[in-house]
Amino acid sequence: MNIPADEGLLARLTIARGRSTPVADDPRRRPLSLILGHRGLSTTHLENSLDAFRAALAAGMDGFELDVQPTRDGVCMVLHDETLERTASAGGILRQMNAAELPGLKNGESVPRLLDVLQLPALRVNVELKGRPGWKPALAAVESANALDRVLFSSFEHCEILSLWTACPEARCGFLWGTPEALALTAAALADLPPALWLHIPLEALQHRPGFWAPFALRPSPGGLGHEVRC
Repeated sequence: MNIPADEGLLARLTIARGRSTPVADDPRRRPLSLILGHRGLSTTHLENSLDAFRAALAAGMDGFELDVQPTRDGVCMVLHDETLERTASAGGILRQMNAAELPGLKNGESVPRLLDVLQLPALRVNVELKGRPGWKPALAAVESANALDRVLFSSFEHCEILSLWTACPEARCGFLWGTPEALALTAAALADLPPALWLHIPLEALQHRPGFWAPFALRPSPGGLGHEVRC
């Protein structure tokens, strides 16, 4: 997108409560706001469940963010924590279990596979890679679902993102940073990143250094806090 820096920074990095108003008639200058449910509609439904994802779409959201990691037998599953007990009916470390061994979720569903979630009609799915390694099963699931055009891969594990991007250059990929890490970033470090890499900057870091981030307003950033509604 070709958005002027002063308008683009706000268009991308202010929490979206609704559709953005076009800044001009030229479609190349229109900010794009997609409303994504954080782990689905997770305040009223069990996070990272098919129920939560369906509810997000039913509420009018464009899509959702979710977290993935592989089982011992290489199935890409949707789960935030390393262990299962917080959202499932029993405990265990997901990466140390086969997919068939996983307990059900507390809402009665099975732990969803990424492949199953991608059957839902979401315009955008932010797939956050948790831990490492894990990018190969995630990419395989997305490609199997024919969903590469509507998925954004993101992770705090930057080596995972770079490995995935090397294997699939057409994938949308972004780096995640925590607030302390984002506050410590330098212009030189950001300039070294590939221009097509999407930047996901915590809102606190943007508010602390708005002038620092202004030159990077044209870097694509949908899917971070600017477009993700935690609801």
